[in-house]
Amino acid sequence: MKRSAIGILIVIQLILFAVSLSGAYGRAQIDNADTSVVSRYEAEKVRYLRLGREMQWEEALAIALACEATFVGKLPPKSEADLIYNIGYIYDKSEQYQLALDYFHRSIALYEAIHDVDSLDLRNDLALAYNNIGVTHANTGFFTQRKASYLKAKEIWESMGDEVDKNNLISLYGNLLRLFSQYGDKRAAGELISTVNEHFDRWVAEEAFGKGKKGVDRQKPRALYHVDKHRLNILYTDLTDNKSGGLAHLDSLRMHFNRMDYRDQKQYSSYLLSAINGAAAPLVDYDDPKERQLKKRYLDLGMRESIRLGDRYNEMIFHTQWVNFYLFSADDYEKALTHLDKALQIGREMDIREFNLLNIYLKRGDVLQQTGRFEEAEQMAYHGFSLLLGEPVTDLYTVQREAFAQRNDLFYINALREVAKIYKNQYEKAGDPEHAELAHHFYVIAADLFHTYYQKGVYNPWLDMSNADINEGLLSMHIGLARTDHSELINTMENNASQHLWKEFEAKYQQYSRVPDSLLLQRNRLLAQVGQTDTAQTLQDELESVQLQIHTIDPTYAPFFEASFDVTVLQHQLQPDQLVLKYEVTNAGVYAFSIGADAISVTALGHKDTLLQQVQAYYEVLKAVQADYRAPSEDLYRLLVEPLQIQTAAINTLIIIPENILSFLPFETLINPDSGKPLIYHYHISYSHSLKLWHLQQQPVADGSQKVSLAAFSPSYSDHYLASLADNDGVYRERLQDIEGAAQEAEYVTRAWEGDLYRQARKQDFLDNTAQYQVYHFAMHALLDEADHRNSSLLFQDEEPLFYDELYGLHFPAELVVLSACNTGVGKLEKGEGLMSLSRALTYSGVRSSVYSLWQVPDEETAEIMTGFYAHLKTGQTKAEALANAKRDFLTNNPMKSHPFFWAGFVVNGHIGSLPSSGFPYWIVGLVAVIVMLAVIVIVVIGRKAFS
Repeated sequence: MKRSAIGILIVIQLILFAVSLSGAYGRAQIDNADTSVVSRYEAEKVRYLRLGREMQWEEALAIALACEATFVGKLPPKSEADLIYNIGYIYDKSEQYQLALDYFHRSIALYEAIHDVDSLDLRNDLALAYNNIGVTHANTGFFTQRKASYLKAKEIWESMGDEVDKNNLISLYGNLLRLFSQYGDKRAAGELISTVNEHFDRWVAEEAFGKGKKGVDRQKPRALYHVDKHRLNILYTDLTDNKSGGLAHLDSLRMHFNRMDYRDQKQYSSYLLSAINGAAAPLVDYDDPKERQLKKRYLDLGMRESIRLGDRYNEMIFHTQWVNFYLFSADDYEKALTHLDKALQIGREMDIREFNLLNIYLKRGDVLQQTGRFEEAEQMAYHGFSLLLGEPVTDLYTVQREAFAQRNDLFYINALREVAKIYKNQYEKAGDPEHAELAHHFYVIAADLFHTYYQKGVYNPWLDMSNADINEGLLSMHIGLARTDHSELINTMENNASQHLWKEFEAKYQQYSRVPDSLLLQRNRLLAQVGQTDTAQTLQDELESVQLQIHTIDPTYAPFFEASFDVTVLQHQLQPDQLVLKYEVTNAGVYAFSIGADAISVTALGHKDTLLQQVQAYYEVLKAVQADYRAPSEDLYRLLVEPLQIQTAAINTLIIIPENILSFLPFETLINPDSGKPLIYHYHISYSHSLKLWHLQQQPVADGSQKVSLAAFSPSYSDHYLASLADNDGVYRERLQDIEGAAQEAEYVTRAWEGDLYRQARKQDFLDNTAQYQVYHFAMHALLDEADHRNSSLLFQDEEPLFYDELYGLHFPAELVVLSACNTGVGKLEKGEGLMSLSRALTYSGVRSSVYSLWQVPDEETAEIMTGFYAHLKTGQTKAEALANAKRDFLTNNPMKSHPFFWAGFVVNGHIGSLPSSGFPYWIVGLVAVIVMLAVIVIVVIGRKAFS
């Protein structure tokens, strides 16, 4: 039944019901507490609740609204709040979502007005209302409010301890798990599913289980609870790409589902059908005949069960799944269009949620465009956005960002990407600039919506894929249209990139100024000890006490930052001889921004796969010390640097911000074919993880002169341990040699800088001193786990590891950390996040700049370069300049070791300036600058007088 017909029915029943009640309840209006009024309301409440449980929502709504018109103001406060809540619930089931939200919010206000934990505990009522607001927003597509509502319900229910009905808790965890799975948050989803699996049997056995429902909610069949458990596990197996696990849970789910009677199966059909869809979702290796056949089998199963159970909505969903199957497994556009037409037909008949229908329209448009039927494809765009705006759309430019003010779910982002792709592909096919303008228009809206949707945490595969797709569209259309607003483009892309590393760095480096170092040192020690001893709970309590003290001193501890990036501010930080090269890897191409103090340009560099393959091959050549490195080096120079047309005479410092596999590449090794020399002879080169982070790392910091300048940590390793590793792994045999050069290097550094040397350095020595020095030198070895970056570690005395996650969690606001160890700058490449290396963990912990290695650098050569680096730092040179000069000195002194393997492995990342307390008399520089400035002013004044 369409909503207009529903509305007419409600009005008729409301009038009839109100008339029938007017005489009977006339007297009741006099006395708000009249028990007869309450009893008459209770009788009508039984009627609308019964109709609701029978899913006769229109009739139930008419009676409930009549009750509101007649009884509100005459009922006890709790009964009135329940009535308003029930109306919201019925509106939600009637798919009138905005009205449902209205009533849920009203009920919360009423509950809060009378809630008292001691006399009238309404926490369960409040949590139910917040949970249902989240469910309603799942239908409206308002992602941020959906998440906030679920988390509020979680906070309330978990505060109730054993008093909470665990069925409600499981239901909420399921809602959150769907949200986290949709968003791609594996960690949060993993914590929830572990909690459900650990406690499920005990919770279900509780006498109160399932009795915390209220109002229209029906008592669920017992078997459904087990169905729900397996359905939630399938959500997680889909998220983690666990194909066999998902299918195993589906078998168990179907066993429990088949124990229910047919009436219950029809009512809860979505539990089975969404589980079939989720279990089939990871089966996408269409090159594998067995997996392709398995995928087809489960799509067939889903379609059959949808029809058997009369679930038209999920039948439509399975038609859309068949579309993807035929497009990706067989390039069969005709079969894909057939299923899209069937999905559209069901969608129109059902009056389904707008974002479902919008995405089907635009997916059909995409397929039509690819088959050369652009005019029909364009009509799909008009139909889709007419549906969205509720009025005929004849000009697509009328679709503006405001239309998505309360629509920020991924479904709308996907829809905008889809329509933008239609026009982008047509522009690339036919070259009409108007199509490029329309594509650009929708990519801009998609980017803005993505910015709202993205929660500023760790990126996940969907976020990375979506952002890369949007960036490809923005960049290619920007260049194709010869647009000149480069600053706006950079700001959009940088603000949509992963903010996780930037947030962590700012929180740890900038926000602790009022917290005593002693308190942070205590926190670091406790973090390292929790979970490693039998007194873990005691340590946890102590840790919580310390964290409370920190929060009391500085409430801004670890805040949630929302500040936007503006490239013009970064440009003001740059000197005229400095140039930032920001490389962007999209889903199709590689691009580069050149950012100078007064100019910005953007350049397309080539096809993604081809270029990245060349970078990977060159990196392998360098690591293996292959002699034929010059040709691929020159090729990469032509691809990555030459197109940028850098004015070599005007620039002497390059700040490289790489992405993807480009993070493995030491740009200073790229050979300019014209000069025949690598870039190390032309520029001082440094690196950073993002524009936003680099900008933050250049900010002035509090004076650290009260701290000792430098500490070096130099452990030794036991012969027994080295031998055991050597027996198991030849690579470790090379990495874990107790080389004399590392110890000599540490001694030289501390002697030259009058620092502190920790011989036989223990892990605890470091943890006790994470806030005592400006410069930390680690003359030790590192173990790299490329499969799981969390297992990568620095090795202290007695082979005690300091793992990635431990570094990540520390408060370690050092000015400079030098990792004089192997492979400290490489690790697993996480999509959207970058290389998960030990050097990256240091940045998370608050380190302002670091020097690290990109491969296993020989010990003798490392010692020479490190010695030179510190010697140049001592004279007041910048970090990038000091490292570049150390490498040049090495090449001069060792002409037979010109292969980059020997000298290019170490790079500097982060703050590019000199050390604040390097011993150089900077006051002289300042005095000279003032004298020069005064001289210039005098000359100008004299010149003006002479002219006048």
